[in-house]
Amino acid sequence: MAKNYTISELSKRLKVSQRTLLREIKRGNLASNKVGRRFLISQKQLNTYLARELTDTDKLVQDYLKEKKPEMINLLQRMITMPSESKNFQDELRLAKFIKKFLDKQGIRNRLYKKGEAIALRATYGYADKGLLLDCPLDTTPAGDRDKWTFPPYEGVIKSGKMYGRGTADCKAGMVCMIYSVMALKKFVDEEKVRIEMVFDGGEQSGAYLGMKLIADKGIYANSGIVGYAGDSYELPVGARGYHRYTIIAKGESAHTGGRYRKGVNAISKMAKLICELEGVKMPVPKGDYFKFGQRLTVAIIRGGRAINITPDECVAQIDVRTSPEFKRSGVTKLIQSTINRITRIDNEAEFKLTYDLGQEGYSFSEKNKLIKSLSNAIKVNHGKSVETIANGPAHIGNLLAEYGIPVTVWGPRGGKVHSYDEFIELDSLTKTSKVYFDMTKDYFMLSE
Repeated sequence: MAKNYTISELSKRLKVSQRTLLREIKRGNLASNKVGRRFLISQKQLNTYLARELTDTDKLVQDYLKEKKPEMINLLQRMITMPSESKNFQDELRLAKFIKKFLDKQGIRNRLYKKGEAIALRATYGYADKGLLLDCPLDTTPAGDRDKWTFPPYEGVIKSGKMYGRGTADCKAGMVCMIYSVMALKKFVDEEKVRIEMVFDGGEQSGAYLGMKLIADKGIYANSGIVGYAGDSYELPVGARGYHRYTIIAKGESAHTGGRYRKGVNAISKMAKLICELEGVKMPVPKGDYFKFGQRLTVAIIRGGRAINITPDECVAQIDVRTSPEFKRSGVTKLIQSTINRITRIDNEAEFKLTYDLGQEGYSFSEKNKLIKSLSNAIKVNHGKSVETIANGPAHIGNLLAEYGIPVTVWGPRGGKVHSYDEFIELDSLTKTSKVYFDMTKDYFMLSE
């Protein structure tokens, strides 16, 4: 026998008041059968109502975002004209204040946090106990050689449906999409039913994650999170490799390069031996399917020598090591130190000092996580494409948040040439990405059921 719902039962199921349901019946939006003084709603009538409600809301949201597209482009362009290169705290602060002022005008609750060189802007919509984190970094990589840009990196030039500039793809377009998705939620979704924590944090590009650490210390009221990096693939990460950065100093003994007898100890030569050994070290094979691309050790920076006619007495190398989740910092340190010990046992003139600088462990979570399901559904609806679950090679804020039990994936607007010249964003993807965030939120909080 088909299920019939009373007003009281349906109120609990849909998490709305009985008064709201009676109003919908009076308006003719919700069909019902009156039995005595009671209204009974069949499953078929309920399905018809929900389908109609979903279709109507969907169109309203699409129309709203389409109407807002010129505003979104204008906001992004203004943000691009504000350089916020990593390690330039004042520029990050200026951008954060600009966004705060915009959020204030939209009536979105927000607060700016500062401590030392750490800065973060947090905005909240909704009163659920916990919800979704939407995150983008305030800082960008440097523009580099400006002559290598087709268009100036800080003007937000628009050509052939794309906007060019440093920070368009990483990650100011993501900020704009997130802001307008929250504006759409504010307009169309009951605040009692959801919670969005929107965080724009500084100190991300260096890997120090200063801004997010500031927020984490104050409490992050989220079960899952998304970083709004732009991209050109249909992939959803369920983890990322870790990174561990070290400084190694090789000590030598200075001498005149032309001396007849005293030749000194060449620190650069000693470092060269160590580098060759490190690059030949066999690292553990990653477990599982997601990290098959493996671990990686890179000697990224090397400095040494004071003058062409002096045997160098010091050489400094900085090492970047990328790791799968099970290969921890302790294992990396042991691997590097054992390589150093092997060299010093053979060469009694070799002397090295190893220092750990910073890093985060790798992480992964199940592709069956509710976040991935909701986001996959939203992408399918708006892009007509299915996504593949992968793991990221580079690390991001998700590595830090994994320590707090918050699984984080990555999805943003369409763009490319991140950290390179002629970085760009496809402008048509702005509204579509905001709609993805909106639909994902409704699905995540089961508002479409």
